[in-house]
Amino acid sequence: MTSKKVLIVGNPKSQGLPYEKVLGDDGFEVSIFDSVDEALKFMDSNKPDLITLDLKLNGEDSINLIEKFKDKNEKTPIILCSETGKDKQSFQVWASDAYVVKSEDFRDLRLTIKEILG
Repeated sequence: MTSKKVLIVGNPKSQGLPYEKVLGDDGFEVSIFDSVDEALKFMDSNKPDLITLDLKLNGEDSINLIEKFKDKNEKTPIILCSETGKDKQSFQVWASDAYVVKSEDFRDLRLTIKEILG
């Protein structure tokens, strides 16, 4: 069985534990980019099973970011991640497949990824 590929686009250094370790322990293959352009270029030759996007990334509007990634592969689910729960009611969140508030233990992110990918 091949592992599911998760593409993380954001600032992983802001979290306590490395994404690779936490999600890798769950059996996921993780690729991380802090640049939207690098992540999109990566998608030219790689097809992730799921993408997580930081809600506030490089000052670019989240809806535009989601559209860029959906243009590459419209079927790939996208999880928006935020530092606070107050963004949960924002319009940008509606354009994503799921929304998660970042936490140091990654519990909500891990559960959401598992729920979406099965």
